[in-house]
Amino acid sequence: MDLLLGELLARVEASPDDAAVARLRSRHRDTLDLLTSPGQRQEIGRVLPFSEAAALGTTRRISRESHTSALWIDAAARLVADCARLVAGPGPLLLDVAALDRWDRPSVRVLYRAALVAADGSPGLLVRGFPGRPPTARNGVIGRLRSTFFDNLAARRGVVVHGPERDREVDGGEFPENGTPEIESVVHRALAGGLPDLLRLVGDSLAMQNFERSRLVSETARRLYGSGAVPAGEGPDLQVQLLRLEAISAAQVGDIAEAEQLLGQALELARRPEDVAHLNYLLALIATKRSYDPEAARTYYGRARRAVDDLADPSVEALVERAWVGNGLALVAVLEARRATDPDEREARFAEAYREELAAFAAVRGLPGMSAFYLRYNLGYNLSFLLEITGRYEQAQSFLTSVSSVLLSADRSDYLALYQYAIGLLRLRNQDFPGAAESLGLAVGLAESLRDPFYLERMLSALGYVEHKRGRHAEALAVFREGTRLARWLRDEDAYRQQLSGLLWSGVLGADPLDAETLAAAEVHFPAAVHDLASGDRARSIAALHSAGAEILVPSSKLPSYVASVDLEGRPGHDLNRFLAGVATTERPGTEGAIR
Repeated sequence: MDLLLGELLARVEASPDDAAVARLRSRHRDTLDLLTSPGQRQEIGRVLPFSEAAALGTTRRISRESHTSALWIDAAARLVADCARLVAGPGPLLLDVAALDRWDRPSVRVLYRAALVAADGSPGLLVRGFPGRPPTARNGVIGRLRSTFFDNLAARRGVVVHGPERDREVDGGEFPENGTPEIESVVHRALAGGLPDLLRLVGDSLAMQNFERSRLVSETARRLYGSGAVPAGEGPDLQVQLLRLEAISAAQVGDIAEAEQLLGQALELARRPEDVAHLNYLLALIATKRSYDPEAARTYYGRARRAVDDLADPSVEALVERAWVGNGLALVAVLEARRATDPDEREARFAEAYREELAAFAAVRGLPGMSAFYLRYNLGYNLSFLLEITGRYEQAQSFLTSVSSVLLSADRSDYLALYQYAIGLLRLRNQDFPGAAESLGLAVGLAESLRDPFYLERMLSALGYVEHKRGRHAEALAVFREGTRLARWLRDEDAYRQQLSGLLWSGVLGADPLDAETLAAAEVHFPAAVHDLASGDRARSIAALHSAGAEILVPSSKLPSYVASVDLEGRPGHDLNRFLAGVATTERPGTEGAIR
């Protein structure tokens, strides 16, 4: 990425249009400072402004938390795209990239996204990537990661894969499986600050979904320990923690068998009860969220609980681990309740979930430290979600407001936006449509002030849905129109189709005829319906939308923590939150309530 920015910025500075250069620098001031200022570097690599809570979300669980990294990748991509437009003028800029397969994963994401956002009616940036020397095998960890990632990239819109041309290959060597002298130097410098610095280095790479760097650093550190290059006192804890992070990395890219194997290796080395509990907790999460096996999850949670339950004087860390186990068991109980056919069994499992969540919340309520704070934050939302699942919407609102009081008083816009969204959805579930519209309107305004287009697009979709449910079709039309514009700006085709469906239904059900721009979009996404939509006949238009499969997205109770259109890792095959809440994915007016 540094190489590309260096080349582009040099050409930008050479532009005779001083005013355009000044505008570009002003528009991208924060991103330029992050990506080019020496002050933003550390000896162990460039530091991105991830909060400790965001890092904990990535390094404590197996969920892919890419929202924060997506904001920075998108910002960097728009900088590259604007540079390309300025340098190329009216024609597209062609970038030839040697040894593209040796670029790190975030930089490839930036490059792909830059080509997407630079296209505004016509291509503004074309990228030709040439491979380095083909790897001789794909069975190494790094080789598998690279192969899977580039296979995913090849399936993306705008990507064309040509057959191998030996004379165009670049002798860049293979992406190393065992690290490099540079990686060894980075690991040594990190270890000079102690094990926490090394774990932060690996954790930050995970937070950016830079899985190859995370594995290279981790495996290099373990190799150095094996050769005696790491102080012996750090050894056992280092091995356990690095194996744990490698397992999380494997789980995030879908390699569940490897994740379980790495956690098993870590358990063989673990000496501290807190580590034994946490490793079993991770195995239980995999059983719950990837294998959907509640029985196996209960076995692992039982082992985790036994590891810390008998401690005479448990540490804060042990108390936190115990609470995480309770939180996990509550999720298992809710899953079992949702699958139960016997009403008594269903109620028993919901009662168990309440007991576990409340006990966990009570256990960490007064504990110090960021880890306990992060868990309290999660438990507050999880308890509110549990109240929602069981139909206690007003209690859920009251509880969420109560447990959020400290953060609400801090006037944090990022937290307030998520809070207002959650309250809006609870009011929606309770059929309080005016209240839901009020809360979601506040959430939209906060997301706009935060310049967070990904959450803003989801919030606009939710607000449009609420206005539709209220029968305020003109208001829904205006919201969905804004949503389609934002989704197009984000180059998110799935979101655009969803917003467009809402726009079409709002126009048909309301009094306003569909304009030419909307009909042109419908011709692309719902071509079979265009003729009837253009007729202005309400009954024909409704029938055409039904026939074309145009459906309005029902908002989820929780905003997604990943941005699939940016991180290029695909979407989960199962929406667990919707399943637990019993909420439909989409609705067709006149057939609301059917889960699709």
